[in-house]
Amino acid sequence: MRSVGIAYILWVFFGLLGVHRFYCGRIGTGVLWFFTGGLLGIGWLIDVFLIPGMVEEANMTQPPLFGPQHQQYGVRGPLAPPPPVPPAQQAGSPQASPAHRVIYCTQCGGAMQVPANAVGQQYACPSCRTILEVPA
Repeated sequence: MRSVGIAYILWVFFGLLGVHRFYCGRIGTGVLWFFTGGLLGIGWLIDVFLIPGMVEEANMTQPPLFGPQHQQYGVRGPLAPPPPVPPAQQAGSPQASPAHRVIYCTQCGGAMQVPANAVGQQYACPSCRTILEVPA
């Protein structure tokens, strides 16, 4: 997840080069800021008000920059299979809790444990905060 604080730090020190825009996933305007000095400083000043919205939009629409699912499994596409379930969570394992099951986020592919009787209930993914409805 991107942070508003980090975006402001990048804005203060490297804002005229558009680094804060690259951080928020706005590559096109980042390149524009880089070559024009933040639109001659005017766009750089306006960005002080736009940064919270840019960070929020980036967190809602783009995968996290770093996280356990990216380190362990690599960056995943929408058609990639879910990561393997650790042996302790597989069905029939003596360590697995029969009152819970594992579901996978449709946005980032992260695994989360939910109650077995939570069919139809909604939960937020701990990695990307996508709201998921538990399937049957």
